[in-house]
Amino acid sequence: MKFIDLTTKYKVDKERLKIGISVAVILLISAISVVAIKTLIDTQEAKVKAADNAELLAILDETVVSIVDDNETEATPENVTDIAIASIDETTPVNSGEPTQEPDVTDVMGYSIGETDETTEAVETTTGSTETTVTEATTVAETTAPAPTSTPAPTSTPTPTPTPAYTETSLSKQVYASCELNVRSGPGTSYETVKTIDKGSAIDVIGVTDTGWYHTYNGNWVIKDLCQDTPPVKPATPTPVPQQTTQETSAPASTTAAQTQAPSSNGMTLYGSCTITFYGPQPTANGGYSNTTATGTTCTEGVTCAADWGVFPAGTVIYIENDPLGGDGYYTVEDKGSGVKGSHIDIFANEGESSAYSTTSRNVYIVN
Repeated sequence: MKFIDLTTKYKVDKERLKIGISVAVILLISAISVVAIKTLIDTQEAKVKAADNAELLAILDETVVSIVDDNETEATPENVTDIAIASIDETTPVNSGEPTQEPDVTDVMGYSIGETDETTEAVETTTGSTETTVTEATTVAETTAPAPTSTPAPTSTPTPTPTPAYTETSLSKQVYASCELNVRSGPGTSYETVKTIDKGSAIDVIGVTDTGWYHTYNGNWVIKDLCQDTPPVKPATPTPVPQQTTQETSAPASTTAAQTQAPSSNGMTLYGSCTITFYGPQPTANGGYSNTTATGTTCTEGVTCAADWGVFPAGTVIYIENDPLGGDGYYTVEDKGSGVKGSHIDIFANEGESSAYSTTSRNVYIVN
């Protein structure tokens, strides 16, 4: 009886064990099925997510390439996502006082896997935000970029104006001042004035410059355009007016050096009779001869004479009646001498006093 009871109990336990094993197997199979289904679902979700991310990256890649073309900056696959994230970070407002978390690409896009209906709108929104942000960043960079500074041009030190160069051509001639003329120490108006000569004064020339200046025999300079090749026209030879005598005059008028001047005739005044002598080039200490007058001009036969400057001041033009040299009779007082005093006129002649030119006397007129 006891054996039967044990056998029955054993059978019961065996059935229970089978049931337990069956249940365990069923549970195991269920668990494996659940895991397999979950894995399949996760795989499908990963594929969908990868496809969405690939589409997003393609859109972002086009946007970044466009920006790179404008800014001439090369984009690489590694920095595409960084650019998008940086742009989104800049456009996402930060609430002060609230904890912040790093945005996930999926969260930032505003959709989760499975919400495919909102994907296009979210991508377009993000792309527009990215383009706006990058454009603003580019504008700010261009605005704040420091303008290139230009290097100031060095200032040149002014150089003194050089003395004008000129070319001189040798020339031997005699010219005459066509007006009152300044004689200078160099060929230019900036040079010092040595002296001033009167109209008609003779000038011996030894050279001429291409700048229009005569080089004189004495080493000075005069303006070429103020000189002429012929003497200035002089008044016609006057006809002396005879002195009228009255019945009370028993003797002709005296013609000494102290006589009074006669009334003017044809622009001249009769001075009276003067002693006329002659002189030539004066010897110098070095054995040569000088033709320079006391006024600085060059002695010229038929023009130059010496006189007492107390009677006939320098520059006085006189007319000598019956010119002893056979000229027109007009002379300019340009010289003086220790032996020329009072009513004495010493005429310059190239040969000096000779048998042809000896001491004589003539009436002298002062040309007014």
